[in-house]
Amino acid sequence: MAVGAGFAVDPVVGHADPEQASAATDRQEQVLETRDGVAVSYVSYLLPLPANAPAHPAACDRVGYLRYRAIDGPADSAGAEHVVIQEQGLGGGAVNSDSVGANTVRSARNMGQHIEFWALARRSSCLDETFGFDYALRSGDYLDAVDYYFNGKVLDGQRFPGFRTNDQLAILDWMGMERVVWDQFEVMRHEVPERAVRQQKYVCTGISLGGLVTGFFADWDFGAAGAGADQCAAFAAQDSMISSDPVMLQHIPVLRDIANALVTPTDAVLQAGLGAGVLPRTLGGIPAIGTEAFMIMRLAGLAAHLDPDAESRLLAHLPREFVIDATLNYLTAPTWTSFATNGADGSGSIRDFRFTNTAMLGMLIDNNSNNFSIEQQGAGALDGGPVMTKSFPNPGEVTELPLFGSFLRISAGNQQRVYPTDRTVLYTWRNYDEVRGVPFTTPNHEVADIRDAARQLATGSPGAYWETYFPNRLVIDIAAGYGGSRSGEMAPLRGRGLARTKPYFVAFAGDSPVQAGMATFFPAPSTAQVVSLPGYAHIDTIGAAAVQNDGQPDYSGQQLALFVRSLG
Repeated sequence: MAVGAGFAVDPVVGHADPEQASAATDRQEQVLETRDGVAVSYVSYLLPLPANAPAHPAACDRVGYLRYRAIDGPADSAGAEHVVIQEQGLGGGAVNSDSVGANTVRSARNMGQHIEFWALARRSSCLDETFGFDYALRSGDYLDAVDYYFNGKVLDGQRFPGFRTNDQLAILDWMGMERVVWDQFEVMRHEVPERAVRQQKYVCTGISLGGLVTGFFADWDFGAAGAGADQCAAFAAQDSMISSDPVMLQHIPVLRDIANALVTPTDAVLQAGLGAGVLPRTLGGIPAIGTEAFMIMRLAGLAAHLDPDAESRLLAHLPREFVIDATLNYLTAPTWTSFATNGADGSGSIRDFRFTNTAMLGMLIDNNSNNFSIEQQGAGALDGGPVMTKSFPNPGEVTELPLFGSFLRISAGNQQRVYPTDRTVLYTWRNYDEVRGVPFTTPNHEVADIRDAARQLATGSPGAYWETYFPNRLVIDIAAGYGGSRSGEMAPLRGRGLARTKPYFVAFAGDSPVQAGMATFFPAPSTAQVVSLPGYAHIDTIGAAAVQNDGQPDYSGQQLALFVRSLG
């Protein structure tokens, strides 16, 4: 096993044994579309959960990914020069990376390389609510899905039973870090059985939380096959970092032992709380980032995809319930007073204004509208009527303050945000490449095509853009590993910084809060290739348009393709 200066892996009994074949079987591939020279398909394998796992849908016994490849490239993945394999961020489904997957493959092809990009789907995506989306995509009416999920509408004889409750999600307890990294390993091993070939072919990457997961993968012991780092030619962090030990506890024996002794029992208590159903197994009813919040964004995308220019009826069909109204209020409120009163101060709630379906989507996801930086994209600008500048939770301009300004990006981003003021006009939307002359933004901070965002959010089967039931178990496992636990299920986490022994690439989004925090406190290796993506918000790292406003290809896909080419 490779060991770099200052980084090591503890000896593991059994590494001399021959590597076994992948446990994944029954490979199935469903071709979804061909777009601008890139073939997109969904690949899945049978990889059953243990027999003692709680009752679960049959889909949870399969794992899969979205596969992107050039149509004139090798049909077999083993024939690709490299394969970029990516873990998704918190709550993200495989289709989160639809843009960067296609853009990276296309940029590599233009450089004379045929590579593939695999956007992994966490196994928990088997629980995604997709039936209403599939139906609406066939019928052409987004309200079919809205009314199915929120108003009891029957579709094809089926009525939505309601979002799953905590006691109905016991299977998520089986979808923590161990399951996620082993699923990735089995997929890699199935397609490329020889470890020596895997070490030359795979570029292991992760966006946001997916970068953290990739750090655990790198240091995880897979028995006779070696550590995760032994399966990868290189590592790439996409607005993230790749590490299982960011504060280097594992390099100081005394601290390592103390941390393990303290954190492991705490982790055991939390795991017991999950197993007993005392702790929430998913984000559930949390406004802005929970099950219903992400469903609203998906439905807004569906509406913008199916009927982009019509006046939106989405909000009129959403019930007035706490989680829904709290989500809409937090994401769109213009001032603290407006937020506290839900628009009753005279500013009006978002329900009081008129929008096209595309403008409605823009209000929920754009960096000049949405109040939560991690969910923002630079997808254009509100148009068609007067606007006011937002100050909730803070003005974007405060991020220009010296010293602490950049850290304030974590709340609402660094762009000026606006809110409608005329309740009579129909607000419309300018796409990312139509914003010249807009006073509150500039073309170099608008990088995502809202039509792409709408199409991706509208996705039904095989998996949703946002996971309906993201497993909190995964976050608890990351906290345990970072805190120093190396016992119990964290025992296979034996490597210490092995990703740093390989070529290492980091792409930070220029308008994201991640670089200010993560790069300051957890710097990349001194040998890493670090690039900044100017004008990109966090999600833009994986969601940017193929062609930017300066006529250049998507910087994220282009820079990643350049890094892959440098590997030979």
